[in-house]
Amino acid sequence: MTAADHEIQEMAREEAGDCLDRIERNLLAFESGAAEPDAIDATFRDAHSIKGTASMVGWQEISSIAHAMEDQLSECRETGEFPVELADPMLRATDALRRALAGEEVAVDAVVAQLDAGPSPGTDRAPEKADAAGSNGDQGSGAAASPPTQRSIRVAAQKVDKMLDAVGETALHHRRLEHMLGERRSAGDDVAEEELDLGERLISDLQDSVLGLRTLPLSSITTPFPRAIRDLAAGEGKEVELTISGAETQLDRAILDGIAEQITHLLRNAVAHGIELPDDRERAGKPRAGRLELRAEQRGSMVAIEVADDGRGVSPELLARAEREGSLTDLLAAPGFSTAEQVGELAGRGVGLDSVRDHVEKLGGSLEVRSEPSRGSQAILLLPLTLALLEVLLCERGGQPFGLPVAAVKEVVAVTETTSLGGRPSVELRGEAVPLGDLAEMIGASAPELPDSPPAMILEAAARSVAVACDRVLGDQEVVVKGLGPVLAPIPGYLGAAILGDGRVALILDPSYLLKLPSRTGRAVARPTEAPEEAAPLVLVVDDQFTVRELQRSILETAGYRVDTARDGAEALERLSGNVTVDMVLTDIQMPQMDGFELLKAIRQSPDRSSLPVVIVTSQGGDDDRRRGIEEGADAYIVKEEFDQQALLETIGRLVGH
Repeated sequence: MTAADHEIQEMAREEAGDCLDRIERNLLAFESGAAEPDAIDATFRDAHSIKGTASMVGWQEISSIAHAMEDQLSECRETGEFPVELADPMLRATDALRRALAGEEVAVDAVVAQLDAGPSPGTDRAPEKADAAGSNGDQGSGAAASPPTQRSIRVAAQKVDKMLDAVGETALHHRRLEHMLGERRSAGDDVAEEELDLGERLISDLQDSVLGLRTLPLSSITTPFPRAIRDLAAGEGKEVELTISGAETQLDRAILDGIAEQITHLLRNAVAHGIELPDDRERAGKPRAGRLELRAEQRGSMVAIEVADDGRGVSPELLARAEREGSLTDLLAAPGFSTAEQVGELAGRGVGLDSVRDHVEKLGGSLEVRSEPSRGSQAILLLPLTLALLEVLLCERGGQPFGLPVAAVKEVVAVTETTSLGGRPSVELRGEAVPLGDLAEMIGASAPELPDSPPAMILEAAARSVAVACDRVLGDQEVVVKGLGPVLAPIPGYLGAAILGDGRVALILDPSYLLKLPSRTGRAVARPTEAPEEAAPLVLVVDDQFTVRELQRSILETAGYRVDTARDGAEALERLSGNVTVDMVLTDIQMPQMDGFELLKAIRQSPDRSSLPVVIVTSQGGDDDRRRGIEEGADAYIVKEEFDQQALLETIGRLVGH
């Protein structure tokens, strides 16, 4: 086969694949009763196109199956009706055509015989009737009624990548010119200024055009999903309605190539383990048909893809455990977390979720899982719009430039002092203790000591945050990302590299990798306040949220207090009964087993502890809640939304005299 013949066959496969996608979409619409008026004509034309293309390139088996499909659709056009029971044999025929296009052997005679047999009698479902205007056999009128379409050509992916490389090199060359002509520009050379500005605009336009060729809509991978969900739901004895929104959202082709499998995994798990059987749903007061949604939207330079269901969700016990251990995502995506016993309880979310997260993070994205018992679950994939062009925040450590995706950087702060969070250095950011790390130590590199009050980039994703200290921040820049090659690619923590205008190579860091690292640095400028030699007041912090307890611990220990903690009122009473030296209690209200009001009441009724200072720190800021707190005997009432660290310390100091 010549190169030209091979190229023709590849084009024929792509065109036939597009036709099969449309046929399958229409067949599913016939089956669900949601077909467009001209769907019979459109399906007939696609089958006819496959037959003609297959005959032209010598694919006789494909031509025979397409011809049999065409015969059945021709009868439907004559009657203006598509029998619902015909959808199943037609879908099986599309499967056979896909296998044949892929080069597999297909039992053509059996497929054709099944199609020639026509619809199976005895069905209770009514046939789908098409509008007469769309089924009159006039292909020309159907085409005339369709909206105008833009001309399109097929371009090999390798050619697009080569064009993008050329654009990147051109942009790099332009930056070098700017560097070389910087003195002339600053001296007021209008000609140099105009030429450089014109070059920048032209490169930007060219870059946008080439990236447009590299990106594809999400719909390019969603076509198989409705069919897969239909078949899986039928096999499970369930009723599932899949809706897809935002399918026009664009993504880099390199991302789409691998993400389809991850989305399919999430969809299948939702059907197999998340959505309940129809009778169970009905008993729970839900519609018999489960709702499964695939949504996509662009968020700046990132794209969010969400898979949501209204199934059973995770158990309350798992949510409580996730709260204690960090986040639901971390818990469910832990390798080997799920067991056969837990699959039902977890709605299947732990099975393979670690591989989904690993894949997403290797692309520079993140995964977040949310769930509510009996209400359903959501898995949100946050992905970069493109891997080729990335807006990064450039920084420097030990003379080496690095880049971090701007989408992952919440803000940049100056580190003037540090506190301790779980024995690790941290910085305080609006009342929140954020773990602090030295960029050099986090990536395993050696570098001189950090300067005084170094800048730190606050990275945030999936309920996690970390402050990354460096020597200096250079600013944000849009860069063309290049791979690290086969030798360096396996090293974790990097998304690629970019050549800067001054000729230096900046390594692009993976924010997900940095977020997972414990902060190991001891080089932050300030140290926590040392506790005095005399015994400092002991404060008992009571809250069911681990992060809140640790934040308050950090604040109080930094101020010189000793701290003990409890997860609820019942545990707090145990602490008090075994430790008479507690000087005050800091408590939340909403907690399991025993809430804050009950704890406060128990303390006030105890002869030994009735005068113990108690401060309520809660998210419940209503007048009735405040009034009840005062009536129950609280010494102070602080609302978390109005939280002020200094005011808290002043209140505690006033109550315990420290």
